Amino acid sequence: MLHWALLLHFLSSYADCLDAEAYNLQVKYLEDLVNVEVEKAKNYRGRNDNGDLLDGVENSRTTHDFGTFDFIVVGGGSAGSVVANRLSEIRGWKVLLLEAGDINDDFTDIPYVFDASARSDRNWGYLTVPQKNGCYGRENRRCPYIRGKILGGSGTINGLVYSRGIKADFEKWAQEGNSGWSWEDVFPYIKKIENFQSQNVDSKYRGFNGPLNIAYAQPDIPLQKAFIQASKEIGIPFLEDYNAEKVSGVSYIQHNIQNGKRVSGANNYLRPAWTRINLNITLRAFVTKVLIDEQSKTAYGVEFVHKNRKFKANARREVILSGGSANTPQLLMLSGIGPKSDLQKVGIKVIQDSPVGKFMKDHIGFLPLYFSSNYVEPAQTTNQLIKQYLQGEGAFTAPSYYRAIAYFNTRNKSSPFPNMEIDFAPPRPVVTTIPQFANYRKEVSDYVNSINQSTHWNFQLFFLHPKSSGTLTLQSANARDFPLIDSKIFDKEEDLEDMYEGIQVALKLVETSVGKHFDLKLNLDLPSCSKNKRMSREYLYCLLRQVALPAYHLSSTAKMGPRSDPLAVVNNELKVYGIKNLRVIDVSIVPSTVTGHINAQAFLIGEKGADMIKKDHLNIQG
Repeated sequence: MLHWALLLHFLSSYADCLDAEAYNLQVKYLEDLVNVEVEKAKNYRGRNDNGDLLDGVENSRTTHDFGTFDFIVVGGGSAGSVVANRLSEIRGWKVLLLEAGDINDDFTDIPYVFDASARSDRNWGYLTVPQKNGCYGRENRRCPYIRGKILGGSGTINGLVYSRGIKADFEKWAQEGNSGWSWEDVFPYIKKIENFQSQNVDSKYRGFNGPLNIAYAQPDIPLQKAFIQASKEIGIPFLEDYNAEKVSGVSYIQHNIQNGKRVSGANNYLRPAWTRINLNITLRAFVTKVLIDEQSKTAYGVEFVHKNRKFKANARREVILSGGSANTPQLLMLSGIGPKSDLQKVGIKVIQDSPVGKFMKDHIGFLPLYFSSNYVEPAQTTNQLIKQYLQGEGAFTAPSYYRAIAYFNTRNKSSPFPNMEIDFAPPRPVVTTIPQFANYRKEVSDYVNSINQSTHWNFQLFFLHPKSSGTLTLQSANARDFPLIDSKIFDKEEDLEDMYEGIQVALKLVETSVGKHFDLKLNLDLPSCSKNKRMSREYLYCLLRQVALPAYHLSSTAKMGPRSDPLAVVNNELKVYGIKNLRVIDVSIVPSTVTGHINAQAFLIGEKGADMIKKDHLNIQG
């Protein structure tokens, strides 16, 4: 018995040694990965066009046959991931998913480092055209427009805030003539996608069995409670769950994370479906054209470039565009579907005159308001943070350390319909500075680089319902060229006033007992605005024109609406007007801005759009 006991003790100790060695190797691997990727991001130059995806073969006369499928899904972002998963549930259907980017990876799974992902080829690299009324603090007045060129799309490189919009948003969609999109219609899909991990799940308002995990970053930290206390002092009530019955109030941020790791369409929809024999996921496949029979106006396939070869794939049933609000309208127009005069101007034969890209919406974001404080957060090494991350907690589990969120209405404090959002991040315990995808002019860059992450509080403002609307057009008839994105930020001056009022709320937060206790002081001083009295309306208007930017919640460029809507591109079943067998299923169909972050709508639209297809082709609800 003694010998057996010694042997078991030896084996147990040996197993513990192996586990410890494996754990140490994992920590070392992730630590090295973060350091390498951050260094690469610092030296990244950015993409100027799509030449790297075309391999010089876009004009090749040789087109190879890629096969015939029942459905072709273009774009593996949040919505496209859902569509590919749900359609391939039908074993008799053959589904092709084409994604221009590469696979997501261990680096993109770390929420905190998402800014570095934008400074890589995981991002398309778009900039706006020069802006007349804003983006003054950027080179040539061009603001960045981060879009994910990777499996999972923008949801693989975004800030992971889960904010799904409110009942009034969807009621407005229905009232505008989009039957089937009221709150009553979409709410079952919201519950279907959610797996809300909380001690306080209200099953009346939330889902808890869906593929999309929603959780709070762990552990709670004292300063997020301080922000909540400050908000309550100025009349913003505490909400247990801002995605439930009410949204106006202050709460803890809900993130799309699971055990501290990123939740995305790639991880939570495509990976579970990866081994299905009827689903073909082809990466690094850049679609350049939807193939349309001009006589019958029927979409029957796509052309794309993959591995230095030009291919054609045919679709028996439908082509589904899920490229997102920049790439979907670009592809529609390159394929001959768009505003007649615009297409003719660049030499594209018009197949269907359509207002593609004539309407574009986004929220307006403000370069974080940084407040210095008397509090110092002790810095931790990357090694320490990785060890915490592997336990599902710590700074690396939340993008930029954001921990609390407040919704309110700048025009009516008692309104249940907010128009402003503030996200809060306390001083960060992180040694490594994560570079941003930014093209600041020197004075703005100098200001950003002067921030001490260990002592500065960070408030990020979002104006949710701007009056200004932008456009998206083609630069040329060549898929090599980026689309022209004109956000028209602050085209309507009342948007400046609402943002100004949002800043006033942020300033009131620092005047509370909490702000005084931590000696919070705003130190946003730019020489370009120094001619105005500091903190005056004119001064803050100047700052807004310098550093506000589109919030990367781009939508509405292939707007859903009834035929009577002069800006509508698709109908309420997401079918492109005038073209058979062609749908758009992504946030480019959103009719108007939502009171939340757009990624939640992408998953919802993917689920509802997939069910529409199933209903049409199987005569059942999927």
